[in-house]
Amino acid sequence: MIEVIIVEDDPMVAMINQQFVERYGGFKIVANVRSISELWNVLNKNRPDLILLDVYLPGETGIEFLQTVRQKQLSIPIIMITAANDIPTIKKALEYGVIDFLIKPFTYERFELAMEKFSHYYSLTTKLKEADQETLDQILIKDGKPSLHSEDDLASTLPKGLSKLTLKKILRAVEEQTCYFSTEEIAKLIDLSRISTKKYLVYLNELGYLREELKYLTVGRPITVYQIAPENEHVIKSFK
Repeated sequence: MIEVIIVEDDPMVAMINQQFVERYGGFKIVANVRSISELWNVLNKNRPDLILLDVYLPGETGIEFLQTVRQKQLSIPIIMITAANDIPTIKKALEYGVIDFLIKPFTYERFELAMEKFSHYYSLTTKLKEADQETLDQILIKDGKPSLHSEDDLASTLPKGLSKLTLKKILRAVEEQTCYFSTEEIAKLIDLSRISTKKYLVYLNELGYLREELKYLTVGRPITVYQIAPENEHVIKSFK
């Protein structure tokens, strides 16, 4: 199994990260530490396949750890999971070569996307001796947003199990919304199950055509809501 270390000083967040890893499957958590000094103690004995790293930690920060890793020329794939959302921090993390950057709070769907990205990277770098362009692109641009401009372009990227006809219904309902909307609201509009509707909204979010946020309610768990990304309104409207 793929070995992973979680570096998070907040016990509750560390537990959530662990639950997400276990839910995704195929990974073994070899350590769950609270600081960079604890992380180095583990790394001196065991080199993991992946580190899930926070920025704000007692003592040394996650960014400082990235800098040290780069200076020592260590090859350790890292996904940042942090509340840090300032551009200088994000820029530094990307410059230091993190696999992905997740800003708290995030959904399981977004976490899953990050793990899928790493899994492609891991498969390529551990199982293959060479790669063609198509294989390499699975890592370099799989999570990127295709430059799509029309209905045909968008529909041509549909994963298995998703229907172009249903996608058109989803997009028509989405285009009618004037603010944030939930999966349940769209499902009711088009008379589709919530689970099926969710698959299409997640797909559109992964492409970058929707933006998602967590909406905190007075009681109960927060819900995921969506909004059309302004730069992609022309693509959504092409389905009307």
